[in-house]
Amino acid sequence: MPAGWRATMAAALFFFLSGLVMSFVVAEPDTLTGQIVWHSLRDNAVDLTLLTAYFLLLLKLTHRMPRAPQMLTATFGALGLLGLVLALLWYFAPVNLAEPGPMTLGAGFILALFGWNLLVLGQIVRRTFDWGVWAGMGVALGYFVCSAGLMVWIDGLR
Repeated sequence: MPAGWRATMAAALFFFLSGLVMSFVVAEPDTLTGQIVWHSLRDNAVDLTLLTAYFLLLLKLTHRMPRAPQMLTATFGALGLLGLVLALLWYFAPVNLAEPGPMTLGAGFILALFGWNLLVLGQIVRRTFDWGVWAGMGVALGYFVCSAGLMVWIDGLR
């Protein structure tokens, strides 16, 4: 394996494991641990595959494949770290998704974190492709929409 891809693989593993941590934090107390692990492994594998395919396709279409290891390492690392921050927010300020109501402070922080996530990923895209701010954020938002849509298609609305 080329040297540049070793760091990418480590960052991908970190992204995958942070998703597993998030699954345990979000899980309902009466859910079996085996179910949590199975759903988390499957969902994280799908999301990791989608993230990799989405950006490799963009890199290929724009003839920037040499930037792939650096871009994927930055993306996996940033999303993994922000996923751990989300897990902490969700743990200390849980959001009740079952009953709609006024927005809580925890939900506000989680929404702000999503905005930050969008800015960070948009900046990575912007620097990788030498595009503008809005194009970078648009591509980042496209990934988040594809990821959410795919997860809803696989899992349904729980």
